[in-house]
Amino acid sequence: MDILLIAFLTFLSGVFSMTEIAVVSSRRIRIEAMAQSGHKGAQAVLQLQDNPTQFFSTIQMGNTTIALLNGIVGENAFGSGLSHRFEALGLGPTLSAALGTGVVVISVTYVTIVFGELVSKRIGQSAPEAIASWMARPVRLLAAGARPFVWLLEASTNLVLRLLRIPPEVPRDVTEAELQAHLAQGVDAGIIEHHEHRLVRNVFNLDERPLTSIMVPRSEVQWLDAASPVEEALQRARTLGHSWYPVCRDSLEHVTGLIALTRLLELQAGQESGPIGPHAQPAVFVPETLSGMELLEQFRVRSIRIVLVVDEYGVVQGLLTPMDLLEAITGELHPEDAVDAWATQREDGAWLVDGAMPVAELKARLGIDYLPDEERGRYNTVAGLMQSVAGELLGQNEHVECAGWRFEVLALEGRRIEQILLTPLPAEQAQEEPPAS
Repeated sequence: MDILLIAFLTFLSGVFSMTEIAVVSSRRIRIEAMAQSGHKGAQAVLQLQDNPTQFFSTIQMGNTTIALLNGIVGENAFGSGLSHRFEALGLGPTLSAALGTGVVVISVTYVTIVFGELVSKRIGQSAPEAIASWMARPVRLLAAGARPFVWLLEASTNLVLRLLRIPPEVPRDVTEAELQAHLAQGVDAGIIEHHEHRLVRNVFNLDERPLTSIMVPRSEVQWLDAASPVEEALQRARTLGHSWYPVCRDSLEHVTGLIALTRLLELQAGQESGPIGPHAQPAVFVPETLSGMELLEQFRVRSIRIVLVVDEYGVVQGLLTPMDLLEAITGELHPEDAVDAWATQREDGAWLVDGAMPVAELKARLGIDYLPDEERGRYNTVAGLMQSVAGELLGQNEHVECAGWRFEVLALEGRRIEQILLTPLPAEQAQEEPPAS
C-alpha cells in the first residue's frame, strides 16, 4: 500500500512537472492561433502564460508538498525496517537509523527525479502545445482552490523583488530579431506560409537596402532627347515600352525633366510637332544614401511616379519607380510565359544569373546567410560581389568561390559582367572555404 501511495505521489509530481515545461515550451503564436479558433484549453494556456507568478507558485507548491509527503511516507514505510536490518548486521542503533533514513531518502529522491522530473519533462517537451492545452484548465482549477496559499507566495515573491529593487513585472520591448524569430516559428508551425514570411522579411530588409541595390542602373536607363520632335520621341517611347522617361540634353548628365507616354500621346493628338523639352515636367532627384523604406515614404507622401538617384557629386546613377520597390519586396515581377529576369536554374542544380542581380535577391534565391564584406556596402549586385571577392576586374571564364558556390563569368559586355554561372561547391570544399575577413 505504501509503495502504491509513493507511486501515486510521484505520478502527480510528474504531471505538475510535465505541465510546467509544456506551458513554458509552448510557442505562443501557435497557442494564440488555437485560442482564436475557439480552443478552450489554449485560452487557458494563454491565461497561465500571462500570469506566470500565479502559475509557477501553484506548480511549486504542488511539487514541494508532494516531495514532503513522499519523504514522510517513505520514512514511515521503510525507515524502521531498514534500520533493523542494519542492526542485524551488527551496526549500532544510531548508525543503523541514519543509514536507514539515508537509503530511503536517496531511493525516494532517485524515483522522484527520474519519473517525477526528467521523464515527465521530456514528455512535456515532445508535444508542448497539446499537453499544455490539455492540462491548463485543471491547473487553473487547482490554482483557484489554492488561491490563499498562492496569493501568499505571490505577495512574498513580489515583496522580496521590491526589496532587491527588481520590478515584479519588467516590460520587454519586442526587437526586430525576436519578431523575425517568431515569424520563423510561425512558418515551422504551418501558420505562416513561406511566401508570406519572405514578403515580411523583405519589408524589414527594405529599410536596410540602399537605393543602389534596387534602382535601374545608369547603364540601363532609357531616356528621350529634349530636342526630339514629338512624333520621333513617341515612336521611340513606344519601342522601348515604358510609361515614363527622363528627358535629357544629349546625355544623362543634363536631365531637363520627365515626360509620360500619355503626355506624348496628348501632344500628338493636339498636332504638336516641336521638341518635347518644353513639355517635360520637373524631375525629382533623391540621394543614393536613402534607404528603400525612406523612398517608399516619399512616393506615398509626394505622389511621384519616378525619381532619379544621384550620388554625392550630383551625377545620376539610376532611376527608381514604385514598381522597383514593389519588386524589392515581392521579387521580380514578370508575365507567366516570360523567362525569369534575374536567374534561371538548370537541371544540374546550377544557376544562370544576370550580373546586375541584387545580392539581396541572390541570398533569397539560394538561401545564403552571409556574403563577404556585405556589411561594408562595397557592392550591390552579383557582379560587384565577384569583383569584391577577386579584388580585380574579372575576364571571360574566370571565377571566384564564396558562400559555398562557384561564380564563373559566362558573358561580358565591355567590362561589365553580363551573365554568371553559379555552381554549388562540394560539401568538403565548401567547409574548407576560408572565412571572409
